Amino acid sequence: MTRGGRPPKYVRGRDGKPVVALSREPKSRRYYATGTKPRHYFGTDLDQALVRFRSWQAKQQGSTVALFVGQIDEETDKPPVWSYDFLRDGWQHELTGPAADAIFAWVREQVLRDPARFAERIGIPELARLSSLPEPEPSLTLQALGSAYFGKRRKVSKDWRKKMSGFWHEFVAAVGVITLGQIKREHVEAYHARVWDRANKDRLAPTYLAHRFQAVRSVFRFGMKNGRDVANVRRIIDLTALFELPKKTGVQPDPMSPRDFRKLLDAADTKMRAILLLSLNCALYPGEAATVRKSDIDLEAGTYSAARPKTGIARIGVLWPRTVEAIREYQKAEPHHSAYLFVSNEGGPYAAHGLAHAYRRLRVKVGVTAEFAGIRDGAFTEAVKAGLDEARWLARHKAGGASDNYIRRDPSLVREACAAIERTYFGGKA
Repeated sequence: MTRGGRPPKYVRGRDGKPVVALSREPKSRRYYATGTKPRHYFGTDLDQALVRFRSWQAKQQGSTVALFVGQIDEETDKPPVWSYDFLRDGWQHELTGPAADAIFAWVREQVLRDPARFAERIGIPELARLSSLPEPEPSLTLQALGSAYFGKRRKVSKDWRKKMSGFWHEFVAAVGVITLGQIKREHVEAYHARVWDRANKDRLAPTYLAHRFQAVRSVFRFGMKNGRDVANVRRIIDLTALFELPKKTGVQPDPMSPRDFRKLLDAADTKMRAILLLSLNCALYPGEAATVRKSDIDLEAGTYSAARPKTGIARIGVLWPRTVEAIREYQKAEPHHSAYLFVSNEGGPYAAHGLAHAYRRLRVKVGVTAEFAGIRDGAFTEAVKAGLDEARWLARHKAGGASDNYIRRDPSLVREACAAIERTYFGGKA
């Protein structure tokens, strides 16, 4: 502490730490030894000042320091002559103190002053390239990469783009960093574990894992293809190779029994009754039922005509009178202005997971173990009996023999498939 009681303000070195006993005059910008009278100056260049200060400091402390045969001359800035003792013993221990600071400061100055000459003198030719290295580009942010990917892709539907965007933002939130350069192996491993933990906990389908991992890799492959922060993108793509995808298995349908379906129907409220009947009638998964639009349904004609959000393949259905009645009752009980047929209790479009949770509460209540997908499996199983093509058109599978436009104009093509489902689940009863 100075005589006036104020703590001295020391200069900070290149590592950000204070260099004790070294200060700087604001006006002259010269560095000097704190507390010296008259002041002992070391020049205006920080690196040179550090070299001269450490050399001066060592002399003041009475240290001859075996690392040097001769000390650095603070006036001529003559390079040090390293002794045999230093070459033999100096690098075997961590160098600390004034002498070490002086050595590294001098080396740094020499490398930056003339990389080629320094490389030649010490026999490391790679150092000569320092003078020709371009300035490193700032690392791309995850937000910028995502915006570029979703802004350029034009060949996917709006619904699928929304899902992909959700998967990407889920990844960004999980890694918790800003730029690609900050992503480390532990970040990718933590995200991978988080997705698998959720899938295992809730017993989610393999597609839950596959879609998320594939979405993340797709965004990074886009960055590689378009030359965006290529070094970091390539490194991260290598890291995502650790993503463990579920093993592919054959289709194992688990059709819901007619008895279980009727138990659900008897306990359902007006909205869920309409959802259940439409899903069975047209072989819908929960995500598909949630995205049915009012314009897809013609209650007067008793038809359903749409396109699968992900692929755009035509989808048709002939509605049963009981399905039409259930939808009319729901619309009367819960009128809304959404373009979608079913909306949540908050009035917004029904999300797939929200609809699935509502179904899960219902099945637990009535003691049914079958998942929502069992409704689709049961419907498709019965539809196949009326003909494979009819079943495919009903279930949004690609089928030959007729164009998508033709199929959408004639929902009656699946009349027998829908009738077969109704006979099995309701025995022909209205």
